[in-house]
Amino acid sequence: MLLCLASLAACSSSPATSAATGCNDPGVSKNEVRVGLIYPDTGALATTFLPVRSGLNARLGAINESGGVNGRQIHYSWSDDRGRVDTNAVASRDRVENEKDFAVIEATPVSSGGADYLATNKIPVVGIAVEPAWSKYRNMFTYSLSRNASTSSEAVTTFGRYAQKQGGTRALVVGDPAGLSVSDGIAQQMRSSLQSVGIPTLSTSADESPTDAQIREIIRLISTNNVDILASPLTIETFSRIVATVRQAGVQPKVVLSGGQPPGADLLATYGPLLAGLTTYAVQPPDSSAPGAAAYRAAMIRFAPELQDRGQSVAVIGYILGDMIIEGLKAAGPCPTRARFISGLRAVKNYTAGGLIPSVDFEHDFGKVSLCYPFSAVNATGTGETTIDPNFCGERIAS
Repeated sequence: MLLCLASLAACSSSPATSAATGCNDPGVSKNEVRVGLIYPDTGALATTFLPVRSGLNARLGAINESGGVNGRQIHYSWSDDRGRVDTNAVASRDRVENEKDFAVIEATPVSSGGADYLATNKIPVVGIAVEPAWSKYRNMFTYSLSRNASTSSEAVTTFGRYAQKQGGTRALVVGDPAGLSVSDGIAQQMRSSLQSVGIPTLSTSADESPTDAQIREIIRLISTNNVDILASPLTIETFSRIVATVRQAGVQPKVVLSGGQPPGADLLATYGPLLAGLTTYAVQPPDSSAPGAAAYRAAMIRFAPELQDRGQSVAVIGYILGDMIIEGLKAAGPCPTRARFISGLRAVKNYTAGGLIPSVDFEHDFGKVSLCYPFSAVNATGTGETTIDPNFCGERIAS
């Protein structure tokens, strides 16, 4: 890693002075910091992850318009990993060796492909944590660690406590028979959490394109077992169809909990009130009154007008990842190096991305499954989301 060529005194001087003397870590110049984005632009996951760029454009556009960080604009270019581990490894190496990026944003579920290489080269990484690499490498930063990403068998009571508080007493968790590791981990997290608070929990499966027979079995299990909690890690498109069909059959569970992103405008238009109460916990809905929501909406209108459905959680995630890059650069000081970014961001406490997420302590929370989540639900008319609790917490349990 290249060191700042200015003296130690110059590195701790004013932004104007340090910019004049120059800081020469890769990707850093007098007026610019370059970062790389890796995400699936093509392949099966492309449609899901496309809005991440709109959110990133919005956050970086806003900070650049205000002067950047210590006088430096933040610009990014991207690589397509196609949602494949092997392609992610190639893209990660290319971002560092050919593009000379200062840091990397991993908006992908397969960041393990390049994780070891990026850690070995001490490259700052921010991203979505659904693999154990996020609990292993201290150069990697996330705002929420799923059970899949934890190297321990730790689970939390949060989801069970939430369902219990909403009046739920018996649960059915609908998993994916394909056995995908991400959905399997979320399903197990749900089951462990529900059982930890004494809620009897049944399990069944449905394909991502569920058959009529699978949906009939879900309805039968709910009806014959007095189930009032329906939970699933299936994609929101699939789970929305299941929920709507269940309700059309006259079955009305009290709690409907999805491990995916909130339903977008297209799903709300299709199913309307049939999705009322469908609850997610990924991020605060941007139409809420949470601090930072107004800033998010304004930035999206100004810098990401191409995305009409600004409530998509993946866009919010892109915005948050951009904000984490900004936070790390601020923590790195006026003469940013990769090492200072990593040590500085690791020391940040009470990070909330302007109020869009529950508080994160990047040191204390490293490698731990998140205890607190922002729960939001589709409103009674099926036209939008409402925040149920922006910071609902549980306790850690051993599964």
